[in-house]
Amino acid sequence: MSNQLAKSFIAIKCVSKIMIPLVSWLIKSGVGYKDFHLTLKRIFFEQALAESKKSNYKITDSSLSLLAGLNRRDIIHFRENKPSDSDHEALSISSRVITLWVQKKWDKKIAFHGTPISFESLSREISQDTHPRTVLLDLERLGLVSEVGDTIILHSESFTPSNDSTKCQSLLSQSVNDHLQSGLINIFERPNSFLEQTLNADELTPESIEELRLLSTQLWKELSHKLLDKAIECSEKDKGKLNAYYRFSLGIHQYNEFQYLEEKERDRTLK
Repeated sequence: MSNQLAKSFIAIKCVSKIMIPLVSWLIKSGVGYKDFHLTLKRIFFEQALAESKKSNYKITDSSLSLLAGLNRRDIIHFRENKPSDSDHEALSISSRVITLWVQKKWDKKIAFHGTPISFESLSREISQDTHPRTVLLDLERLGLVSEVGDTIILHSESFTPSNDSTKCQSLLSQSVNDHLQSGLINIFERPNSFLEQTLNADELTPESIEELRLLSTQLWKELSHKLLDKAIECSEKDKGKLNAYYRFSLGIHQYNEFQYLEEKERDRTLK
């Protein structure tokens, strides 16, 4: 295997592991592959363009097509059409059903079957390929509708799952982005430029996990208070300076999971 193929294989394997919670996040929010793939295409285009500029490559549709793995028709489309809000707000079939329901100003209680007003007819307007019952089950899972007898009850006039917290999701996405960016710059561009480390321990009991959880929370509180005081001091000191346009981020996470015996044996073998 060539060095480049080995690097590609490692990257695919590692990124696939990262994608597991991201895809789970999308599915929990009612977004499927068909709803997200156009956004993913644009991300590949934008990052290929950024990489070309950073490396001083000659930028052509063909070079971007090769780098991003997209056909030239997609490259031309993304080059000629700037991203809009709609590009980043993937509307699944389920979300479009809710949107259409509200647009039609129908009552919040409608029958599942029948014409002209029913959940079935509403769903068929959006998609002939997905069965209305499947759409209904998805919306029930997200807490947006419920079924009582033959009546479908709308609980929300926007596609916002009941367990959703926009602020928390926004903070999480920024935190994960910062963590990945720091690690990738350390690996591919400037080694040891950023603090990016993780502490791991295994073969622990639930009682030990709780001890470590409480200690990590306590230590983080102490560190965050000291760091916040310093950040406020620096912010006041730098206010108004011409080069004061940087952002600082420091995060911490804690996670534990049950590890099967065969997984631990496999990990020992790999070590």
